[in-house]
Amino acid sequence: MNLIKNETIESKILALIQLILVYSFIFNPWTSFPYTFIIIIITILLFTYWNDKSLTRIGLQPNVNFLKTIGIALLLFVVTEPILDFVIQPLVNKITGEIADYSAFRSIAGNFPKYTKYFLFILISAGIGEEILFRGFLFRQLKIILPEFKFKTVVIVILSAILFSLPHLYQGPSGLIMTFIFGIVFATVYVKSNYNLWITIVLHGLIDSMFITLAYFDKLGYYNLSNDLFFGY
Repeated sequence: MNLIKNETIESKILALIQLILVYSFIFNPWTSFPYTFIIIIITILLFTYWNDKSLTRIGLQPNVNFLKTIGIALLLFVVTEPILDFVIQPLVNKITGEIADYSAFRSIAGNFPKYTKYFLFILISAGIGEEILFRGFLFRQLKIILPEFKFKTVVIVILSAILFSLPHLYQGPSGLIMTFIFGIVFATVYVKSNYNLWITIVLHGLIDSMFITLAYFDKLGYYNLSNDLFFGY
């Protein structure tokens, strides 16, 4: 009995240390986008395979119908993106009194080489990297670290969204809140899809592909369109 208890405590401590190491690496001063997340992806895959001898506990299920997965992700994108862009975003802007700061992406406008580079980088870092970290790995670690209780999954969804939003502080309060909301959406989809990370990877990739393409065409004002038309802000 004591041996089992000690092993459980050890696994919780190990899971916490691994989570702290991987998450804190986001803020390290030595690597930059997209290399930070490339290192994070490799580290998570190594940690997970070392721990489980499999990647299924971070949602990378091997026997997945990819056509069905892509279809579900496309449907979710078509349904959720307009609601988030034309209802939620303007309300957040109204509450915070400001719009999200996307000035960091202005240099992409009209610059096709930079657009293609960032398109690839953002798919690797955000679509793949952020989903592996903030949904797959973070869920796995928190399930081990936290004790069992009634609303454990709900708490993990909220914690994952908070940790997902913090690296986006550069977007200001409005951008931070929107990232948190997107984190709730991604985490909810992850749970409701029976922890199929491929769906959130595709969904996240679609959302970010749309964003970076709008940045290239200098149309990021799209995200403020509803403000101008309906909300008067």
